[in-house]
Amino acid sequence: MKKIAFILMCTMLFTLTVEAKNKIKSYPDCYVYAQSGRNTAAKGSAVSLYTGSTYSLENAYNSAGTDDIDLMLYYGKANKANGYKDKAFHLFSPEDPGAVIDWEKDGGTTPYCKFEGKSDNPDSYFALKNWKKRNATKIQRVTGVDFFNATYESLDSLKVENNYMISDVKVGDIIAFEFAPTHRKAGLKGLMVVKFIKDDETKPEKAGQGPYQQIIFDIKVQK
Repeated sequence: MKKIAFILMCTMLFTLTVEAKNKIKSYPDCYVYAQSGRNTAAKGSAVSLYTGSTYSLENAYNSAGTDDIDLMLYYGKANKANGYKDKAFHLFSPEDPGAVIDWEKDGGTTPYCKFEGKSDNPDSYFALKNWKKRNATKIQRVTGVDFFNATYESLDSLKVENNYMISDVKVGDIIAFEFAPTHRKAGLKGLMVVKFIKDDETKPEKAGQGPYQQIIFDIKVQK
């Protein structure tokens, strides 16, 4: 009798573990600023897709730890591949394994060289080039995907290419992602949908200028 009870208990625990694993987390109205807010504590150009949290470069380095940072936002010219627009939003991973990055301020690889810390101290210790870990989060714009009814299984079936930057990000874009091997949730997948592009309310004089804007998006991610 005790043996049967033990087997039943183990079966229940296994079932509960599987159910707990095969769930997703949803984060509405997340945000990330373009480079003008890269090191402003109340804004930030770095985002964790697993927690939905936004960080300045300094807060990412000192508080969250760079282990959790998945994406950055930049507006302008990206000298990374043919076909990238000059005046557009670019979402990019902190690390691109295929890119040769020159971190020098005036001639570096855009957009990486634009995330060097405070404008008056480009070589500060929390600059992106000084991060001990930069996640190569894979990202890919997708179509024909039902974001709002996503399940653990539908996220698991996503095929995310070895791509680390999305150019010309627009409202309505659905973006699939997969956490890098260096991430604490390596291999898990998710979706984000871009809902709005908004001005910085603290700088009305900069209204409509991309470097001062933010994108608002929802996230669904495997738990």
